[in-house]
Amino acid sequence: NMGRKELKESFFQESAQIFKLLSSPIRLKLINYISFCPRTVESCADRFNQSIQNTSLHLIALAKAGILSVEKHKNFRIYSLQEKNVLDLISSQLIAGSRPLLKDDLYWKEGLDSLAQGIKTQKVSLIDLREEAEISYIPVITAIPYHGKPSHLKTFLQDFNPKKPLVFFCRGSWCERMTSSVEAANRIKYNVKGAGFSALQLEMLNLNLAN
Repeated sequence: NMGRKELKESFFQESAQIFKLLSSPIRLKLINYISFCPRTVESCADRFNQSIQNTSLHLIALAKAGILSVEKHKNFRIYSLQEKNVLDLISSQLIAGSRPLLKDDLYWKEGLDSLAQGIKTQKVSLIDLREEAEISYIPVITAIPYHGKPSHLKTFLQDFNPKKPLVFFCRGSWCERMTSSVEAANRIKYNVKGAGFSALQLEMLNLNLAN
């Protein structure tokens, strides 16, 4: 049996290997991307403009470390998040260092609690700009999906009061779709703010909305 000293040393060695594994920016991007819903190797490669071979090597390494799990479906390998504690660490860093693409005055800054309260009292409407697969994987209570182009928002928004606050959200603060959509809605004089949530924040928002 290992003594306390050996157990402690083993723990730090294993932790160092995890941090070494996460030192690659593309691996951090892959974990964050997969946290929103399971992905194939091909979709990950396409998302980050990487070769399928290179992307597959990164995903295999993350799966061997127990961070991702993988299932075979026909000719595809589908990766999903297995170790959420790692995502806690990554998400907290991404959120802390996030700099939205949107102008400061167009970004929602009042926090999840305030947003949930506004939605529950029907003072704010939430518009979900994510892909259908992401919405199915982490559905957000009361959110209204919009899958159209930002340039077609005028037709979609006709049923909304231009003065009532709307919050558009997508995958993270750097989502170009969210940025373009908020800017387009503001050009036609709608009261819109943008928000970029991590997968963990979406789950927290759901908890707030359910209480």
